[in-house]
Amino acid sequence: MSPDRVPDARTYDITRFGLSDMVRTAADLRRLAELAVDFTAASRAVVKRLHECFTDARGPVLPLVRLLTIRGGAELTGHPGVLAGARYLVLEAAVGAYSDDERVRGLPPADEFDSMPIMAAMTREFGLTPGDTLGGHGDADGYGVFHVPVAAGSGFVRDQALVAEHGIASVLGFGGVLPGGTPFAVVLYSRVPVPAGTAEQFKAVAIGLRVGLLAHGAGLPAERDALRQHLTVLEKASRDQATALEEAVEQWRAAADLVDSLQVVGRRLTAQLDIDAMVQDATDAATKATGASFGAFFYNLIDSYGESYTLFTLSGVPRSAFEKFPMPRNTKVFAPTFKGIGTTRSPDITNDSRYGHNPPYHGMPEGHLPVCSYLAVPVISPSSGEVLGGFFFGHPEPGQFTERHEQLAEGIAGYSAIALDNARLFARQRTMATELARSMLPTIPQTPGLRVSSRYLPAATGAEVGGDWFDVVSLPVGRTAFVIGDVAGRGVSAAAVMGQIRTAVRSYALLDLPPSEVLRNSSELAMATPDADFITCLYAVHDPTDNTLTFSSAGHLPAVYVSPDGTPSLIGQMMGMPLGVGTTFAQQQIEFPVGARLVLYTDGLVETRNGYLNDGIESLASAIRELPEDENALDELITQLTAGAHTDDVALLYVRNEGNNRHFATLTLTTGTDAAARARDFTSRHLEAWGLSALTDRAVTIASELVTNAIVHTGQPAVLRLHADTTRLSIDVSDYGSTRPRTLPAALEDEHHRGLHIVESFASRWGTRATHDGKVVWAEIILPRKH
Repeated sequence: MSPDRVPDARTYDITRFGLSDMVRTAADLRRLAELAVDFTAASRAVVKRLHECFTDARGPVLPLVRLLTIRGGAELTGHPGVLAGARYLVLEAAVGAYSDDERVRGLPPADEFDSMPIMAAMTREFGLTPGDTLGGHGDADGYGVFHVPVAAGSGFVRDQALVAEHGIASVLGFGGVLPGGTPFAVVLYSRVPVPAGTAEQFKAVAIGLRVGLLAHGAGLPAERDALRQHLTVLEKASRDQATALEEAVEQWRAAADLVDSLQVVGRRLTAQLDIDAMVQDATDAATKATGASFGAFFYNLIDSYGESYTLFTLSGVPRSAFEKFPMPRNTKVFAPTFKGIGTTRSPDITNDSRYGHNPPYHGMPEGHLPVCSYLAVPVISPSSGEVLGGFFFGHPEPGQFTERHEQLAEGIAGYSAIALDNARLFARQRTMATELARSMLPTIPQTPGLRVSSRYLPAATGAEVGGDWFDVVSLPVGRTAFVIGDVAGRGVSAAAVMGQIRTAVRSYALLDLPPSEVLRNSSELAMATPDADFITCLYAVHDPTDNTLTFSSAGHLPAVYVSPDGTPSLIGQMMGMPLGVGTTFAQQQIEFPVGARLVLYTDGLVETRNGYLNDGIESLASAIRELPEDENALDELITQLTAGAHTDDVALLYVRNEGNNRHFATLTLTTGTDAAARARDFTSRHLEAWGLSALTDRAVTIASELVTNAIVHTGQPAVLRLHADTTRLSIDVSDYGSTRPRTLPAALEDEHHRGLHIVESFASRWGTRATHDGKVVWAEIILPRKH
């Protein structure tokens, strides 16, 4: 027997039955049929081969295989009850369960049978009912295929008990008509779904089987031999071409898979702006793609002084595996990678001519992970050509890295270079933006009796500076101004506008203007400032002498006020248009007693993902009520409200009136001649009670002069107030006059115009401010520092 006549013993996956599989199966079945001693033996060999050649992890996937023919009664000698003139469906061979009555089954009368396609008639009598939806059931040459993709519940498979018993998923059949006029069909019952592409291939298998069965039918031997030899040549040519085509398809698929894999990794890496997360993700992805036992990514960063330093990340092994070893140097093995010369791939790096020449280790240091297969790829910036670092992969077995692994590593290295470029640029821009924003933020001054805390967090995404700001300004007589503001937009333009408006608000605040006037002047400035399109601001002043809070708002979000009993409320709602839009701003005053709290904020803190500010403001008010008094509380509050992912800048001011180390006293004076004397006595007594007797002479003189000026020049009652904290003693007198006092030159013999000169000489500083019904003249004495 010649080698070409030996049937192939390989197995196939019926779900991935390709062109070369089709050619080989057709040739196998032909050879098996030809080598058999008779038709019955050929049928059994064919059925057995089909049962054995389609397998998966569980074994044969065709539990039932049957070969049928249609024969005349005259051919079926020895079968009782068979009529010579009738036709019968004959089960020639089978694998799996079948009953005796399936061996020979009578067919309908000739006229009814002949009106149907042969394949349809055969399969109908065998328990199948093919229809047009099953594909071709025969053609002019007598070959056909039928296919039931889903057998369970199908109307095309009458024997559903058989389907359930054997777990049949699909049914596939093929056959045709032999030259002597005998129809044949092979029926395959599969426990796995058979795709339509597989069913299509079995038409050619039917042709090969038909040729094989010719050896046991009518025809001249010479013709059969010639046909067999011709078909053998065609099979070989078809098999070679199919194999070449499938290899080309596999290569194409491999290339497509490579591109798809790289695109998935590339999209993920280039979307990542956090350097630490990106380099670890890149290392993990490249190590997995190359099948390495471990991988490392050494990469370069630039510090704030412009100096380069190298870091590394690992995959597949703990960091401790490399902590005791120094950074790799530009040895002959590593140099091509660190210099960006190209990829290095070695099936056994220990046999490489460049290996082992460098002291002190002359190879891998003691305790190093075993490396035989070696792959290293440089990571080069596509924009600057700078070598940003390199990937290194190792495996203890030789020959583990292929050309495909090299391509994957190079592809991931390319995406990593882009991602690292982006991340480094983003980090620099973000650092610059953050530093710029922080440089514009104020230093919180000492505020006796108040606990003031602030937070500023740049947006969690993006690298541009925003326009949020806050400020705390110390005013005369122990008063403190609190400011929160927001310039619409981001970037240098918004930051520039923010800086100008912040400076303007601070300047008008230091002029001791009322809140409404501070906003009016700032708004007029904003109208003349380029790009100052939409600016909101809330300005509030705390006065410790009467524990009040006076405030005005230019379209900003309401502040949260929490009373000493813990009841939250919103203040400053709908009080005015934004700066640069309106010029009239209402002013309100509320009590701010000891234990009260105030929270000023920008929209980045309260804007929810659905864009509803009111929900965020309500959540803030509720959270402030339960806020504990510790250093971490504000940070936890911000994390809670923003879920740690704020898309806008967050500015926050938190104020609590603690009321400690402060003293107050108020005296209402009439226009009587004893007003100055009462003021002196009142001041003397309270300074002694407060432990400030050392300041009595200066304070008494100042109080007397201010009271006298107020009553003499207005002719109306006045109010004297004393306020002492840990840093200063404040004395102020309020009256109903609108004329602001000023110092005037006085001649030596002039007994008048000396009061303010005396105040100026005894006080550390003095001044005046307008009120809604008059003015206040004040003076301060700075307390000596305690050592």
